[in-house]
Amino acid sequence: MQSLPVHNQRSLRFLTLSQAGLFAANGLTIPLMANHFATLGAGPALVGIMFAAQQFGSLAAPYLWGLRSDRIGQRRPIIMLALGLAASAMLVIALTRIVWLVVVAQLLLGIATAGFNAGSLALAGDLIEDATSRGRMLGFFRTTGSLAFACTAIMGGFIADMAGLWVPIVIAALMLGIGCLAAVGIREAIAPDRTVPEVGSPVVSHPSNFSVRTMVVYFAVVFTWFYGMGAVAWQWPAFMHSLGYSQSLISGLWALAAAGEVPGLILAGFLADRWGRRPLLMAGLIGQGGIYVLYQFIAPMWGIFPLQMLRSLTYSSYETPALLVATELGLRQRRGRLAGLYHTIAALGGVVGAAIGGQIVAGYGYPVSFTCAGVIMITIALLVASRLPRVTRSS
Repeated sequence: MQSLPVHNQRSLRFLTLSQAGLFAANGLTIPLMANHFATLGAGPALVGIMFAAQQFGSLAAPYLWGLRSDRIGQRRPIIMLALGLAASAMLVIALTRIVWLVVVAQLLLGIATAGFNAGSLALAGDLIEDATSRGRMLGFFRTTGSLAFACTAIMGGFIADMAGLWVPIVIAALMLGIGCLAAVGIREAIAPDRTVPEVGSPVVSHPSNFSVRTMVVYFAVVFTWFYGMGAVAWQWPAFMHSLGYSQSLISGLWALAAAGEVPGLILAGFLADRWGRRPLLMAGLIGQGGIYVLYQFIAPMWGIFPLQMLRSLTYSSYETPALLVATELGLRQRRGRLAGLYHTIAALGGVVGAAIGGQIVAGYGYPVSFTCAGVIMITIALLVASRLPRVTRSS
């Protein structure tokens, strides 16, 4: 972060700590939440409604959070409010046995997570917008989330076995609270004067140069990626269980993929600065689609371990440049709403993928569903590859 002012470096570190709190909470709860809902007496249909409530909140709220951050000209209040709301919702989920309250809390959790996602991405873009190595900086920033998730995903199961399913959820609320407190140290980036560029300053690409057509193509890529994730990721544990994998091994494989993202995201940030965003986005989309197709052939064998590591690389190849482009689509005055739009389209893709993927699984089985998702991702990548801007640090 040497190319950033000290003010921005410090704020980016505190923002990174806030993000780690959210990802740590997700790692503790995501693998366990369905089982926790079952202890409340919820059947499969009601569990689906509970998850749908969270997805609806994540779908409806990001753009509104981002728009609000643009209008007030600040991101930190949005981040702190979102994390505080998420911590409160998590406590309700952990401590109440009233089902309708849990549904409401899930909705609020989705809304709160959307607020953090939109606000933090916009603020990260504000802090690094004039750096010549934005890819590496955002890669390091995003890496802490994957590392926190990987560590707590393993811990959550052990804590639940020893103390009960509600205990990791309470700890997750504490992690969110710590993330909220860390945000106190954030100072908003000072908006630069764009009217007269400094003599000799590096030319940094900004999406004021991006056409509406380019944005549409980019968001089509985002939708396709999360469609594939929605169709496969939520069904993957059940698919692995059907092959005879134990719950602990399934969680371990999930954690393995998250751990592999730590070096992967850093490498992707470095390559995004050198090669541009487009090659990595396309490699991520095609690679992840290929992995979804390969699962049916490799998952029953030892090859699942290297495949999970490869999945880490393809995920990283998409994640870092995709987030970079989201911060580069607009200048400071509209970055919040565009960061929010990124997360709204991501949530929409996930919902559509989960719905369609679930229907295909019900009718034709996991291999057909995974193959369809993979083929769609590869096809879209090949169709739009030439329509995305390359965008390097010197373009």
